[in-house]
Amino acid sequence: MSVKSYQKIIRVQAIQFEGNSSTHTDEIFTFVQFPISISLAGSVVELRVIVDPLKPLVVLVGDYIVKDASGTLKHMKQSEFEAEYTLVE
Repeated sequence: MSVKSYQKIIRVQAIQFEGNSSTHTDEIFTFVQFPISISLAGSVVELRVIVDPLKPLVVLVGDYIVKDASGTLKHMKQSEFEAEYTLVE
């Protein structure tokens, strides 16, 4: 899935974490511009975005990484993201 634009009151860019495929993780790395790692704990797949080594963003499959106009990244659960943002075509 590629990066898409979404709008709340202000426009943000976001990408949904869809799992551990190399193509998808390459897209995420290009979007976040920070080191990333994948952790497999049983049946749970976690993506870690190393924005701060002491406090990485931990994103589960289906959740979003959101970048605001200033370039700040944050993690949002899928339900929270979909309740606040609509896709801008």
